[in-house]
This record gives sequence, structure tokens and C-alpha cells, in this order.
Amino acid sequence: MQDSEKILIAKIQAHQGLNGWLKIYSYSESIEKFSKYKYFFVLNNKKYIRLDVEDSLINKSIKIKFKNFNSREDSNDYIGKDIYISEDQLDKLKENQFYWNDLIGLNVYLDNEEKIGVVADMIETGSNDVLVIKGDNEILIPYIFGESVKNVIIEENKIIIDKIYCEY
Repeated sequence: MQDSEKILIAKIQAHQGLNGWLKIYSYSESIEKFSKYKYFFVLNNKKYIRLDVEDSLINKSIKIKFKNFNSREDSNDYIGKDIYISEDQLDKLKENQFYWNDLIGLNVYLDNEEKIGVVADMIETGSNDVLVIKGDNEILIPYIFGESVKNVIIEENKIIIDKIYCEY
């Protein structure tokens, strides 16, 4: 599996007890999904290492026990490491739904085809996500498909937004 197919979703924070359990900090909006994953990847010496899940506890936080991690010493080298999944582990999306990593880096155009920048980041606000567009200026556009966002064309590396949302 190629490195580009990996998606950063969490970080190993700390030991959880004495028997190899680890506390995980999630970058994902839904920590419940962590109970569905059977394996993760960590980057070590520029290579991805697969870590198979033996058990997990999901409540207010995420705790994972990986196979062959039976003590604090077994997992010491993994504290602070980022955790990745492969693209094939992601949930299938409906039409016109996209993951953030699919949108970041896309060119942004007004609906009159004028290029205004590139999606540099996304912000979660609660009501809707926000596109952070970097061009001549930094512009924040609510991600509301069908309103502010007219179309996303991944194959053409482009997002088309309604110009009324872009007063700059």
C-alpha cells in the first residue's frame, strides 16, 4: 500500500495502565468509529507499520490495546506517534459528500470561472464546516453544498462557489 493512501486520524497520547493499553487523541469528529477499526498504521523510520487492534474501549476517551503490546515497555516507542488508517477503511460517502482531505488542495473558482485561491484548510464550527481559501487574501466560506458551494469536481481539482459568498 502506498504512503499517499494513508490518512492521519489520531495520535497516541500516553500509556493507559500497565498492560500495554494506550490512550488515543482523535482528530476525527466521531470517536465511536474507532471501535470499528481492526488495525491502524504508525510511521516509523519512513515506513508504515501496521498495528492490529486486540481490544478497544470507547467512552469519553479512546483506549486501545494493540496485539503484542502487553506492557508499558512494549508500547514506549509509540507514545507521541501519529495514527493513520488506509483509504479503504473509510466509510463510503453518498453522492456530493467529501472527506476534508479530498477538498484540501483543490483550486477554488467563483461560479463565473474566476480563480480565487486554493483550499488550504477546513474548520469545524458545529453548524457547518468552513473552507479556508488562500489566494490574494484568506477567505472563509461556509461549506454548504448546493448553496455556497455549487459544485466539487475532484477529477478537475476544483470547487466552484457562489460569488455572493465571496465579498472580497
